[in-house]
Amino acid sequence: MDGGSRWRIAAQAPGQRQILLWALVLSAAEIPHRVIFVRPHWQLWVSAQDEAAAQAELAAYEAENHNWPPAPPAADDSLFLVARPVVIPVIGGLLAFYALSGAWEQESFWFVHGAATTTGILEQREWWRVVTALTLHADVLHLLGNAVIGGVLAYFLCRLTGSGFGWLLILLAGGLGNAINVVLRGSGFESVGFSTAVFGTVGILAGLRVARLTTAQDVLIGAGGALSLLALLGSEGERTDLGAHLWGLIAGFLLGLIVARGGMLRWAVLPRWQAVAAVTALGIVAGAWWLALAA
Repeated sequence: MDGGSRWRIAAQAPGQRQILLWALVLSAAEIPHRVIFVRPHWQLWVSAQDEAAAQAELAAYEAENHNWPPAPPAADDSLFLVARPVVIPVIGGLLAFYALSGAWEQESFWFVHGAATTTGILEQREWWRVVTALTLHADVLHLLGNAVIGGVLAYFLCRLTGSGFGWLLILLAGGLGNAINVVLRGSGFESVGFSTAVFGTVGILAGLRVARLTTAQDVLIGAGGALSLLALLGSEGERTDLGAHLWGLIAGFLLGLIVARGGMLRWAVLPRWQAVAAVTALGIVAGAWWLALAA
């Protein structure tokens, strides 16, 4: 690359992993950049006008994370590296759980205790159902559709947020969407499936995008794109729950705006917070099922 007077090398490192981590720091700070490989180094390039700001962000990040994590092994390959979103293990977990729970049956142990129903949630105050319902599926086609579409969307989200924080946001969007849907639908309603979280992921991505836009026209286009996906993917099918999809989308959109406007991506790039977020997400799911099975 010809640096000229426009582009400058903000940082370089012998390994791709370090340069991608720095690139994530600049992404969180909304500083445009490019990653290239010029043997034997990986380099991070920024515009001349952003050079000082980029170096300041990188210096602040390194200062805050000095000696963290403590003495990692040379061959350590963090699961939370932004270049490698953790998607397959989570989607694999959904598939494995389906092998245990099976398809929808009215008297199924898992569905009796885990489905999102107005009777269970509003009358019996079993609010853990808004989470457990995300892990249950009506049939194989229902499961595979959510696994494929949800896996692709989660991949792109985790590229932006890191895997731990990304999956926590997806879980929160799905749970909030289910909760709102149950409250508004009234008695006699029941729902299962990860699709609420899938559309929550669409909403999060849209919220993160819209928060960076400057004009009302850009915002309308960004929000319209999310609604178009809802119309395209989330409104067809005999068992489609449009309400769950819509409220998952809206919940995710609001979470995306909060994350972007609140500057949370700045601390989300820290490995320790990615780990905390991942453990929190796992704890919410495990805790919800523990409460469901103990009820």
